[in-house]
Amino acid sequence: MTGTMPLFEAYPALEERLPHRRLATLPTPLEPMPRLAELTGANGLWIKRDDQSGKLYGGNKVRKLEFLLGDALERGCGEVMTFGVAGSNHVLATGLYARELGLAAIACVTPQTNSHYVARNLQAGIGAGIEYLDFPSQRAADEGARRRSLRSLLCRAREPYTIRMGGSSPLGTVGFVNAALELARQFENTASAFPDRIYLPLGTMGTAVGLAIGLRALTLPTRVIGVRVVDERIGNAEACSRLYDATVELLRQNDPRFPRLDARDAGIEIRHEFYGERYAVFTEAGTAAKRIFEDTEGVHLEGTYTAKAAAALLDDIARTGAARENLLFWNTYNSRPLPEGAGDFDFRRLPEALRYYFEAPVQPLDRDGPPAV
Repeated sequence: MTGTMPLFEAYPALEERLPHRRLATLPTPLEPMPRLAELTGANGLWIKRDDQSGKLYGGNKVRKLEFLLGDALERGCGEVMTFGVAGSNHVLATGLYARELGLAAIACVTPQTNSHYVARNLQAGIGAGIEYLDFPSQRAADEGARRRSLRSLLCRAREPYTIRMGGSSPLGTVGFVNAALELARQFENTASAFPDRIYLPLGTMGTAVGLAIGLRALTLPTRVIGVRVVDERIGNAEACSRLYDATVELLRQNDPRFPRLDARDAGIEIRHEFYGERYAVFTEAGTAAKRIFEDTEGVHLEGTYTAKAAAALLDDIARTGAARENLLFWNTYNSRPLPEGAGDFDFRRLPEALRYYFEAPVQPLDRDGPPAV
C-alpha cells in the first residue's frame, strides 16, 4: 500500500468526507501481454492485474469494500450483510475483509450452477466465519434479510450494514473511479498510448461504471466494453445509467469540483453475445479463451466472469478492427491463495441446501478439477 489514492489527491474534499478504510494493495500491476499480442496480431495488448488487488484476497471487490466496510465502521455497525449466489466471490471477499476489521458477516445466498470453485469458496467462507443463509430465490433472500436484520435489531439494538450484491452501490463504485485515475498515472510512465478499449466482465456494473466515470473525469475517450455475465435484469443499460448518475451525484455532493458528467456520454458498451445459456454456465468460447490466456501469459481466468470477457476481447481482435487499437483486459478475478487452512472446515456446518455443492457433479466444461486451496 503506497501513497495516497489518485482520486483523493485530485479531489481532497473526498478524502475528508467519504468513509474509507485502506484494504487494497495499490496500484495493482499494469503489464503488457506480448505473447498473446503476437499470437493474435494485436497492436497493443495490456492487462490490469486486479487479481492482485489485496494480499488477503484479490479481485475487483476489494476496491469497493474499502469504502463500504469503511462506512460500516464509521456508522458503528458490528455486522455486515450482503447477497450473492452460493459460490459468490463477492460474498467471500466481504467475509474475509470484514473479519479482518472485526466485523461479523452475514450472507444471503441463492442457487447457482455447480462448479469446483463453489465448494472452495463456501469452505473458505466457513473459515472466515460467514453466517450463511440459503434461499431459493432473490425475492426470498430479500425477505429473509429483513427477518435477519430484525433479529439483530432486537438482540444488538442495531441492524447489520447492508452491502448490495457485488458491492455496486454509488459508494462502492467510487473505488473504481479511483482505479481509472490510477491506470492513467501508470500509463504516463510507459511509452505506450492509453487504451482505446478496456474489456471486463459486466455483472452488477460497479467496476465498469466507476472506470467510465474516472475516464470521463480525465477527458479520456476510452470505451469500456462490459461483457455481460449476469441475467439482463441485473446488467442492462438503464441500470448502468442510473448507477453512473448516482455515483457522479455522490462525488459532486462531497466535492463540487468533481466534473458534471452525464451517463449519456459514459462510453460504456454492453456486449450480450458471450453470456451463454445462463449465469455461471461456462461457454465453449470462454473455455477456449481461458486456455489461451493461460498458455500464452500464464494468467488464470475462470468460466463465470473473466473467461467470457476474454472471449469477447479475442473475438474482437480476430473479427473487427480492434487489432489496430490499444486494448486492455481488466482482470477482476482473485489470484491470491486462500488463507491457510481454508479448506479444513467441515461443510456439514453449512445449511443443508448448500451441502449440495460438495456432493453433486460439476458442469461439463469445468475441466480443471478441484482447485488447490
